[in-house]
Amino acid sequence: MTRAAALMRLQRADEQIAELRSEVASLEAALRGDPELDRRRKLAAASTSVQEESSAELTDAEKDLTALELRVRTLDRRLYDGSVKNPHELLEMQRELEALRGQVGVLEDRLLTLIEGSEAAAQDAQAATLAVAELEQQRDADTEPRQRRLAALQGQLGEAIEQREALAAEATASDRALYARVAALHHPAVVSIAGDACGGCHLPLSNEERRAVRAGVDVVQCSNCDRVLVP
Repeated sequence: MTRAAALMRLQRADEQIAELRSEVASLEAALRGDPELDRRRKLAAASTSVQEESSAELTDAEKDLTALELRVRTLDRRLYDGSVKNPHELLEMQRELEALRGQVGVLEDRLLTLIEGSEAAAQDAQAATLAVAELEQQRDADTEPRQRRLAALQGQLGEAIEQREALAAEATASDRALYARVAALHHPAVVSIAGDACGGCHLPLSNEERRAVRAGVDVVQCSNCDRVLVP
């Protein structure tokens, strides 16, 4: 195996390790928390808060209406039971009664609006709570398979790292240093020749460069981008 080919194998090992680490990180994040579930929980909490506020406002309005209706009945009874004889006082009571009945009508209209709003808020809160319950159920169902998959990936990652160390040991220290330097600047760091050009920067290679790459005696780098070249 040529030195450049050994670096290509090292690169593939690094790519595999990167993919495994990415999937492990994704699964670990999924097991730690669920952004969509957190969002739905906040929505459900907000909907419940709106429902509670709407219900409290409705209760207050009902109490106000009850008190107002009681005042109307009391005043109406006094007005016609003969207990008040003074004409001026009777007139004032009549005016107050008419005003109170007008307030009752306004409050009844408001109460209907509040009832509709409270019912809508209750429906929203129920739907939001149900959505949270469904997501929590799905998350519980997904947890065990994710844990099994995570354990399998962690095992594969450990094996991949061991294989990578073995491959790195087969390369010389200078070749490993070269690969690390180029990989820090370019991905991929090791590329195949594409026709007569570098497979990385796609610029033409000289005849001498192509011959040297195919000979495989030395590690050849693209004169333009510095990537390591393999046939």
